[in-house]
Amino acid sequence: MLGQDGLCDNGNCDYRNVSQSRVMDPEEILQLLNAQDISQAELARRIGLDQDKMNKALKGRRRISASEMDRIRTVLFQGRAVAVGRSIPVIGQVAAGNWKAAIQHPLEALPAPDASIPPSAFALRVVGDSMDLLVDDGATVIVDPDDRVLFNNRYYVVLNDDGEATFKQFKSDPARLVPCSSNASHQEIVLGGAPFDVVGRIIWRAARM
Repeated sequence: MLGQDGLCDNGNCDYRNVSQSRVMDPEEILQLLNAQDISQAELARRIGLDQDKMNKALKGRRRISASEMDRIRTVLFQGRAVAVGRSIPVIGQVAAGNWKAAIQHPLEALPAPDASIPPSAFALRVVGDSMDLLVDDGATVIVDPDDRVLFNNRYYVVLNDDGEATFKQFKSDPARLVPCSSNASHQEIVLGGAPFDVVGRIIWRAARM
């Protein structure tokens, strides 16, 4: 099962130690904007960038220059800590399609987007399109491994007996994992036959779910 031990050295994962030099990807910038209630237009105004260029940059359609990144960091970090002053380990990938092996090595860290994120939380990259009506392929989700009781309509990462993980919506009566996709080829997974384990509930994408 995906765990916490050995996944991240907390002494090296504090985002405050790297926030003034590390290049952030558009998703991280959007998470920080959301956490601080700053609009893309306001960020563009503060760093002296055309709003259209900012929108393209945050959609990944335009490269953010080094000088622009410096100014973005100044807006997001100067004079205040990150939302909760800590980071969340990105430990691997979770399939949002067919079952795939979960990667259990920490890839990087991202800033905790909200003070309510539990200390044990970790992040996963979504792979596939079976949840694209909710979360795009390549997006990041945050998992609470201490919240494993299945409730109808909530979203979970579930591990099968072979140690493979998937991200789906849980539906009861009957118990099943349901895709939320524009791709009609994805099918529900009925639970109750093969053993499975709940890794945790997904509590964040860009905003709390």
